[in-house]
Amino acid sequence: MEPVTDPVTERAKSPLLEVSGLSVAFPDAGVEAVREVSWQVRPGETVGLVGESGSGKSATGLAVLGLHGPRTRITGSIRLDGQELVGAGERTLRGLRGRRVSMVFQDALDALNPYRTVGAQIAEAYRLHHDVKRSQARTRAVELLERVGIDRPERRAGEYPHQFSGGMRQRVMIAAALVNEPELVIADEPTTALDATVQAQVLELLAELRREMGMAVVLITHDFGVVGQMCSRVVVMYRGRVVEQGPTERILTAAQHPYTRALVTSVPRMDDVPGTRLATVPETVAALVGPMDEESLADPSLRIASGGPSEPATSPAAPSAPASAEGTFPAPGSPSSAVGTADVASPGTPSGAAPNAGSGGGQEPVPATVAASAADATAGSGDPEADGPPSGVAAADGARPAIEDRGPGRSPGGGVGAKPPAGSGAESRFGKGRGAGETTLLQVRGLTVTYPGALARPPLRAVDGVDFAIAPGESFGLVGESGSGKSTISRVLLGLQRAGSGSVLFDGEDITHATRRRRRELAAGIQMVFQDPYGSLNPDRRIGDTIGAALPRGAARRERVAALLTEVGLDPELAGAYPDRLSGGMRQRVGIARALAPEPRLLVADEPVSALDVSVQAQVLNLLAQLRRDRGLAMLFISHDLTVVRHMCSRIAVLRHGRIIETGDREQIMDRPDSDYTRALIEATPSLRRPA
Repeated sequence: MEPVTDPVTERAKSPLLEVSGLSVAFPDAGVEAVREVSWQVRPGETVGLVGESGSGKSATGLAVLGLHGPRTRITGSIRLDGQELVGAGERTLRGLRGRRVSMVFQDALDALNPYRTVGAQIAEAYRLHHDVKRSQARTRAVELLERVGIDRPERRAGEYPHQFSGGMRQRVMIAAALVNEPELVIADEPTTALDATVQAQVLELLAELRREMGMAVVLITHDFGVVGQMCSRVVVMYRGRVVEQGPTERILTAAQHPYTRALVTSVPRMDDVPGTRLATVPETVAALVGPMDEESLADPSLRIASGGPSEPATSPAAPSAPASAEGTFPAPGSPSSAVGTADVASPGTPSGAAPNAGSGGGQEPVPATVAASAADATAGSGDPEADGPPSGVAAADGARPAIEDRGPGRSPGGGVGAKPPAGSGAESRFGKGRGAGETTLLQVRGLTVTYPGALARPPLRAVDGVDFAIAPGESFGLVGESGSGKSTISRVLLGLQRAGSGSVLFDGEDITHATRRRRRELAAGIQMVFQDPYGSLNPDRRIGDTIGAALPRGAARRERVAALLTEVGLDPELAGAYPDRLSGGMRQRVGIARALAPEPRLLVADEPVSALDVSVQAQVLNLLAQLRRDRGLAMLFISHDLTVVRHMCSRIAVLRHGRIIETGDREQIMDRPDSDYTRALIEATPSLRRPA
């Protein structure tokens, strides 16, 4: 007798969405953004599609819904419940979009029509697939707004997108995506631009709706913390390829691929030893990383070393990074040879698109520096003050040493953080220089900043009676969500914003009441690392001119600029380049070098890594920590990310609505917070355990 099969059970076992050998190319740009990827999603499952900028994850998601332009070349197969979507007509795809498959985009303000009410937009999405009256569609829209947590949904359905906060707009986007109860929702970085507490609320809403409606979710993200919280399986992409996929628990705790392992361990965690060196994916990784098969897994040069604090990890010599078939990376010795790294945006490559690394689907080797850098994070004493610069990885004969492996501070003419020669003009021109005996470098007392109201609105008090102090050499964290006033405080310290009341004492002198000339002199001792590495550099000035703007002209200036570039891990040849030749990570290093040029005693880092990819974030955080130790710098580290602040800072202040609600040592704030708001911030922060 043949066994009886349950159709419902059998359907649950079969994939709802099956992607096989998918490639996405943009012929006009000469770019193949996605290369022969294969993965699947079962009914009711949440799968994470993870990758950095240019990995092809968003291009893959758009291909599923047929949202690419007509000149995009798509090959391979995309099957939705057995129905082939690649090559399907627009009428067929239009019938699927919003009804069976929906998308939640990253930026709701761009995705929603600013000229139509949110209720009308949701109702329209419903009427496209249902033969109902306008009044019925509006009723359905109000129901969905209420379900996603919008207060007074009947009234707010008549409002426009700009009248909603970022988190509320994202809820509206989710309502529009779910109005037809689709079988599959593709959420493309749905919480990236949101504060921690709002992100937690939106993710919990998505999880609740998935359970309630039984839909499947593809969550496109760069954040492994979000993946660990939301997904049962993970697909990891790098430069258009899937390098590894599997159950979330295995990927996060026992990843097989060096790139995945390095990516997972490159982010600060709540259970880290604060200040230890983070794993990095080196800038020398120029080749595509291919999927790991049994043969490549057996190659010890491609495995993650497991050195601990008493057993430093080692690795074979790093091979030089191969160039792509199109010659994307300049040959050594050319004027731009120093820019030939994986952290560089290739000329002619659109932002967010992966460079074409040649044709063919064969396995491509992983440079051994990937494994070495991932293991390097574990090879330290655990004491952020005691650990010296990281050990370098030997380069193969004739190969340029890796930028990251060179380590910060290896100046040609001196040791780490070497002082400039006499007469270079880079000596400190500020402060009293009390030396080791002083206890306070920066003292902020009762600082208040008020902005006048516009169009009869009341004045806004952005900073309200803030007090804190920073000692010489201390790393002090200022944590707050959007609108908390943290960036306004940094602008006051830099002299870019006048204080309404209160005082800012730097080295005993009041910056807020000093003469303009003296304020400029004192300001040289406080330098800024800005959030946006693209907007903070003048595109029309060479790198050397930007870094050396605060230094006297002449040979000494050129030597000092070269030393600063070396100190931040860049080749001195870049002094003659323009910013458009550099990637985000390299631009941020230039910004750090510019800040170091006047020999400051306090570095203000305002969200210095929030605009960077995960692996590049780790490189910049390692660099900042190393420079602080080597130079004895004090640092005011401003961020919305508690895990990063915990990693970088010994003391933390929590800012809300312009007021500091709690200040204390790192352990006190993170383990024994006094305020409910701080506890809510900590609970809302996605965090992962370290892989075993």
